Amino acid sequence: MRKTVGFLFLFLATGVLGAEPLGDGVAANEVDAQGKAFPSSISDSEPEISLPKIVTYVSAPVVEQRIVFSKEDIEKLHAEDLSAVVRQAGIQSLDYGAYGLESKPSIRGFTDETVRVVIDGLCMNNAQTGTFDFSSINVADVEKIEIVRGGFTEGTEDEGSVGGAIYITTKKHAFGRQFSSDTALKSFFNQNFPLDTVIQKIAYSAVLSENSFLSVSAKGGFAKNSYIYKTSQNSFKERENSSVKDGNGDIRFTHWHNGSRITAASSVYSGDKETPGVEYSTNQGKQKDFNVNFTLSSFSPGLFGKMNLTSNLAYLRNDRKYKDNYGPSRHKINDFKGSVAADFYRCGIFAQSAAVSFDLTHLNSTNSGIHFQPSGVFKETSKLYFNSFFSMTVPIAIKFCGKNLAFIPKIGFAAKFSKIEILLDGYRMVQFPNMDDLYWEGSGYHGNPDLKPEQGWGADLTFNLKNKILPSSIQFFSNFYEKKITWSGGTTQNVNSAFYFGVDFNAQKTFFDGILTLKASGEYLYNELVDKSNELTYKKRIMWTPDFTGTAQAIVDLKKFDFSVSAQYTGKRYKSNMNITFLEPYTLLNLNLNLKFWKKILIYFKADNILNERYQSVENYPMPGTSLTIGCKIKTENEKANLR
Repeated sequence: MRKTVGFLFLFLATGVLGAEPLGDGVAANEVDAQGKAFPSSISDSEPEISLPKIVTYVSAPVVEQRIVFSKEDIEKLHAEDLSAVVRQAGIQSLDYGAYGLESKPSIRGFTDETVRVVIDGLCMNNAQTGTFDFSSINVADVEKIEIVRGGFTEGTEDEGSVGGAIYITTKKHAFGRQFSSDTALKSFFNQNFPLDTVIQKIAYSAVLSENSFLSVSAKGGFAKNSYIYKTSQNSFKERENSSVKDGNGDIRFTHWHNGSRITAASSVYSGDKETPGVEYSTNQGKQKDFNVNFTLSSFSPGLFGKMNLTSNLAYLRNDRKYKDNYGPSRHKINDFKGSVAADFYRCGIFAQSAAVSFDLTHLNSTNSGIHFQPSGVFKETSKLYFNSFFSMTVPIAIKFCGKNLAFIPKIGFAAKFSKIEILLDGYRMVQFPNMDDLYWEGSGYHGNPDLKPEQGWGADLTFNLKNKILPSSIQFFSNFYEKKITWSGGTTQNVNSAFYFGVDFNAQKTFFDGILTLKASGEYLYNELVDKSNELTYKKRIMWTPDFTGTAQAIVDLKKFDFSVSAQYTGKRYKSNMNITFLEPYTLLNLNLNLKFWKKILIYFKADNILNERYQSVENYPMPGTSLTIGCKIKTENEKANLR
């Protein structure tokens, strides 16, 4: 019955819906160097509709649902890395340890390979593994984070999103001179290592001329990651061989001229990590990462009177060395990226835009060999405004990667009224195999160069309730996914098909003129494998996908003093597709406390997992119990006005 209802919903929704992101990192209204707003590609006469932190950008027009974390939200979290921010949105995180160790997002039961991470308009997923290392980004350098669940996206760099997309906008520039320093000390209350983790962040920005801005930031961290955990034999043991030393730095130069903007940026990340492996492993590994990125972006409004043009160029280098008891390996990636997007036509009720992106990847890996892989996307989007209440968006994309080619149509519909907003979208999903899937050789497994892309169809139905009592959003979704790539029988194969159906919920309410804010989010997910050729897994749940996830948060803001209490729940997850054994559900309770002094000094306290929950988000990778972080942030500035 569940399957029948889900397919009926999918069939009805597929014909009537679509969406659009924020122009690959460009805000709806850009601002020139003098602080004057110039119009976006869509007329300002169509207002932005938003709920607190539950944002739908109809004016763009965007009909995809976004959960937004502002700069202020991110700063109050004092997060060690981006995965901690993502978890606040109710997104499941597959964590392999504490600070600096591997952490993967999972959205709607889809793993991190199907989640696109887009930073300032460029996709940063690793071409070899398909994943993204959240520890490589300095959280203090982030202006905004937006999370989209599902596969309805309109950019070129986020095309191929199946589980969802995470958009990260970095801080570009600010008027005046600004300096900040953030020092954090963390303890797991280990008698051998009472002070476990030290993190230092610094940032500086300045005005070079009337229209030119410079910003510099750096972060360094050291973590022993030595905490006590409970073993499967109910004894207690200390986590070993898990220390991390890492650091990153960023420099950005931005220049404005007649409303146009050009930004040049460079970033470096270096990490020296011990990899502890599973709790009973005797294989002590070490990993070294070195990443260098160079990017050049521009935004030009009003070309030829009708066209806004956004362009990006980038060179990304990723060098990873790994050594364990089985020997060393090295994986080096050189990635050249470029994209151009234009909103170029609008006449009455009709608007049109187009974008193209390209990617040339060179891989030199001891396991996957030496390979060149070109890829690219062409995308055209048409928008139709029926009246002040109804609009439709139709994005159509052609994407290629190596020898694989895919046609990706989508259609969306938005209806906005005084008390409710309804969004409906249908989309095709395509996930190309990564280079390890194609070429890997090692550990008894080998890749398959004849793999086909994973593909499927999906639909979302969203209701945004804009009432004063409880502003909230509820989203129903359904997906059918096939040709899923699985490592089986010593090789990679397109074997599995799966059906997904679920509900997402978000709500937020502020009381007493902003003193008290309550937030809640949750997700129910039902999925099953539908490949009849495997009787052992047919109609079974997909491993590692919980039935329920949810978050709740209470924030009290008294200007000089604010604190928050948050709870994160993750339901049981099966360890295999045969659904025999499972990991126990767990709840994490966290506390944040901020004390402000003399407008320039902030003292903060974080208590994570204060109930000392013994849990695993990935089997045999025990996570820390209670930890306490104490930090001090100093910020000076000579002007208040800021630019995005």
